[in-house]
Amino acid sequence: MARTLNILMISHQRRLKSHTRSQAMAKYLVQRGHKVSLMVIADYRKVGIVESDWDGVHTIETPDLLWGRLRSGWDLWNLLNRMAYLSRDKGPYDLVHCFETRPVTIYPALLYCRRYKLPLVTDWNDWWGRGGLIDEVRPRWYRLLFGGLETYYEEAFRKRGVGVTVISTALARRAIGLGVPAERICHLPGGTFPDFFLPRQKAVCRKRIGLPLSIPILGFSSADSHLDLKIVLQALSIVAERYPAVKIIITGKPAKSIIELSKAHGVAGNIHLTGFLPYKELPWVLGCADLFVLPFPDKVYNVGRWPNKVCDYMSLGRPTVSNPVGDIKTLFESYEIGLLAHWDPADFAKKIITLIEHPEIAGKLGDNARDLAITVYDWKLLIRKLEEFYYLLLCTTQN
Repeated sequence: MARTLNILMISHQRRLKSHTRSQAMAKYLVQRGHKVSLMVIADYRKVGIVESDWDGVHTIETPDLLWGRLRSGWDLWNLLNRMAYLSRDKGPYDLVHCFETRPVTIYPALLYCRRYKLPLVTDWNDWWGRGGLIDEVRPRWYRLLFGGLETYYEEAFRKRGVGVTVISTALARRAIGLGVPAERICHLPGGTFPDFFLPRQKAVCRKRIGLPLSIPILGFSSADSHLDLKIVLQALSIVAERYPAVKIIITGKPAKSIIELSKAHGVAGNIHLTGFLPYKELPWVLGCADLFVLPFPDKVYNVGRWPNKVCDYMSLGRPTVSNPVGDIKTLFESYEIGLLAHWDPADFAKKIITLIEHPEIAGKLGDNARDLAITVYDWKLLIRKLEEFYYLLLCTTQN
């Protein structure tokens, strides 16, 4: 390894979200011998900055006056607190890595980099504006008021830094379209945590959770975003014709519309809702599944994103049924880790039934997925690519 780096990371996410992209990068950079300070939004605090040590990462939590999903990088009070803190923090840092370019991340980062003449790297981890996630997970009033603002902050600052890390190939192309040189872009998909999401035996997991071993169980993991589940519920109704006792485990807190859809398709009794779970319980609950489902329609926000849940699915050693869109299409066609279905409930159900009725195929695909999680997508491996990118940028900016 080359010299030790001291890195300042400024994130738009809250502290409570376990294993976020910035937290993963920070944690494994520290394990590689680097020093990292990570600035995040406090979970609930409205006043006061709190500093702590998390897995060797110096974590700085800044207060925010907003609530819920709005507590994600837009609050002026948070911005002022961050700028005040950084006016006293003299590092010394080698570079600043800014996660998304929203007001509470990009303005403190630009100010700090200008003051101490440091290189700035920005991270792009979702397609937010221009037909992206804002059209799917935000209410209409929000889209009308803030749609243009979201797109502006997503795009306007990408050329201001020396490099960009992107979670998908589509965002890499978008960055190039904005004028970022290809050699200044590092494609870094979401990584796996194979030491945490262990491939435990289904019998052990089901006994712990209280589910029978005799029925087929599907899995869908999410905290609060349950996009595109309609096709899964439609497919589930078809699967239930052959396997009336089939269950689907849905983690997190789904919208009322999901419950209403399950009733409309006659599968309300086939759904096992867990609600929010302690993070340490997630591998046990998901370990009950024979296979996972990942609905992925051909929409802008899917073309531009990498669904991190697929990393957990791979780590657990189970096959996944998904759709041939974006980087998921490339992943499944490059590595045999599951089956791709047309965006059609009947075909989705057909692929699910195939895996239920052919455990030898499901087992082989699951073994491939677990192997891929360890040998290619483990954050311990991906972080070396980021480390090399940092060294490259520092070398080119200092010469």
